[in-house]
Amino acid sequence: MNKQRDFRAIVKIVVLFLGVTVIQAEPVRIMPMGDSITYGDNIADQDDPRPEEDRAAYRGYLWYNLKDAGYEADFVGSQVAGQDITPAIDPDNEGHPGWNSRKLEDYTYEFLSDNPPEIVLLHIGTNDHTTGMEDGMVKILDAIDRYEQDSGQPIHVFVAMIIDRQEPDRIIEGFNENLKRLVGNRIKNNDNLTLVDMYNGAGLTSGDYADVTHPNYKGYQKMAAVWTKAILAPYTPGLHAFPYTLVDEALIDEESIVVNASAGTVEFVTEIPNDGIIF
Repeated sequence: MNKQRDFRAIVKIVVLFLGVTVIQAEPVRIMPMGDSITYGDNIADQDDPRPEEDRAAYRGYLWYNLKDAGYEADFVGSQVAGQDITPAIDPDNEGHPGWNSRKLEDYTYEFLSDNPPEIVLLHIGTNDHTTGMEDGMVKILDAIDRYEQDSGQPIHVFVAMIIDRQEPDRIIEGFNENLKRLVGNRIKNNDNLTLVDMYNGAGLTSGDYADVTHPNYKGYQKMAAVWTKAILAPYTPGLHAFPYTLVDEALIDEESIVVNASAGTVEFVTEIPNDGIIF
């Protein structure tokens, strides 16, 4: 007896989205949020002796990059650090040395209410000391969602896979893998997020660190370049959510999804369901 076989083709799909050029009417309010890597502390054998006026972490280089690109920004936050740097930068931020995600989530809603941003640059988790996905990371994003609902102010959150330590740290590697899944799931549910691969994308080497944990000026320049590219790339929510609107997520190879916002493309590997795919 001949049996009918179930054939499912596996294909790689590349989809091109046409972007829209946006002309800025006013500076974009950007909140750099995180711990000492956002604020600008270096902690080696002793406390960093520099005054807060000279600490800018990646923020100073990011400010210069955006200015050079003609992108008008207004950094916001309750913290001030780097105000004596020349050429002058906007020193406002929400970098809190020593904080982990759990402590930051306690204050996230308050920070947003006091200095409403349009963009949040989130690099937090270095002090979490666990391979598990901290409730703090979930609650930070929940607090941002709650603020958006209460205020009617949309916020685009750039969530960084955090940088490694000078000596590779499996805890940070595990944290980032969990963070990647968390952000991916929220994007599928139409959360306005962009995952920024600072972990691999910054390309930090041993010569880019001031101590085991904190970058030096070369490392911060590399971090700023990754943030700059992410901010300047056109954002299309549909681009990130598209694979899951096309076919069921069970048919998608999650590891194959590559979103190139600057090129306006998304590619992924999927099985074609029996009823086909209609574009």
